[in-house]
Amino acid sequence: MAICGYRTGLIKDASRSNWQNDAERPIAWSAWYPTEDAQSVGRASEQFFELGEVVWNAELVTKKKLPVVLLSHGTGGTADSMGWLARALACEGYLVLGTNHHGNTGLEPYIAEGFLCWWERAADLSELLSSIGTTRFFANRLDFEQVSAIGFSLGGYTVLALSGARTSLDEFDAWRSANNITVGGPKEFPDAADSIPTLLETSDVFRQSWARHGDDFTDSRIKSVVAIAPAPTVRSFVPQSVSQLTTPVTILSGGADQEAPFEHCADWLMAQNAGFRHHNLGSHVGHYTFLEFPSDKTLIGKVDIFSDHEKVDRGKVHEEATKIITHALG
Repeated sequence: MAICGYRTGLIKDASRSNWQNDAERPIAWSAWYPTEDAQSVGRASEQFFELGEVVWNAELVTKKKLPVVLLSHGTGGTADSMGWLARALACEGYLVLGTNHHGNTGLEPYIAEGFLCWWERAADLSELLSSIGTTRFFANRLDFEQVSAIGFSLGGYTVLALSGARTSLDEFDAWRSANNITVGGPKEFPDAADSIPTLLETSDVFRQSWARHGDDFTDSRIKSVVAIAPAPTVRSFVPQSVSQLTTPVTILSGGADQEAPFEHCADWLMAQNAGFRHHNLGSHVGHYTFLEFPSDKTLIGKVDIFSDHEKVDRGKVHEEATKIITHALG
């Protein structure tokens, strides 16, 4: 049986400040990778999401360069929330690098800025890709000719931005107005938008970020992307920028997704670019079906993110999604 190594770390992006504007922007990461070091295989339960069969801090036995997958979590989540996919890809020979996006991750207190400035996430992944290949452990082990990016929910927006989709807050506001959407943020931070006037007045780092929302975050090193249940923030994309994307894009969605309804998100993306590929995983599959299981199994069926329709087997959906994604990565 293939073995999956796992380790975590932290880098700093010197080109950007943290939201408190008193230090460099932190990028905490998790990595899954193939290994032959099986000495400490075991299940870890101290994390919120199940980590599965991994080898903590395993050695990189192979000397060859590894194809890379960048992984972006959903709003307020963690890289480990997509561990089911990361482990499977690592066992297929990929180095999977998951970013925990500052201010928008469960690893740290939520910050309004982290929920408002989505575009900073794309820069996180680019910086991680640039930096991790020079660290002692992963130095010279990344195959930059084989780099892909996968994102769940808001992470779907993130990887599309890396492919060249350009953000316009005017586009987003027009979509919200047309659909009578008045809530000012996701359910994890529903009143985030209420902070905008104060932040524009008091926060230099927020003003700087807000001003660059329409910048081009294309990373030409990324050869393909997969957007899983892409979030409504994709409606901030300038349609022409989506229609002009040439990077192979695969979209996965569920027919019962209430957080990112496919008619507003996945279907809209497909309508912009005939080259995209779309897979609907089932009429009863919800948004959170794409998340990892909890380490505390008593939460299954009691917490919304761990509750599925009675006709949905989360594990089987993960298996089907893995097959589609593995094929998409080539």
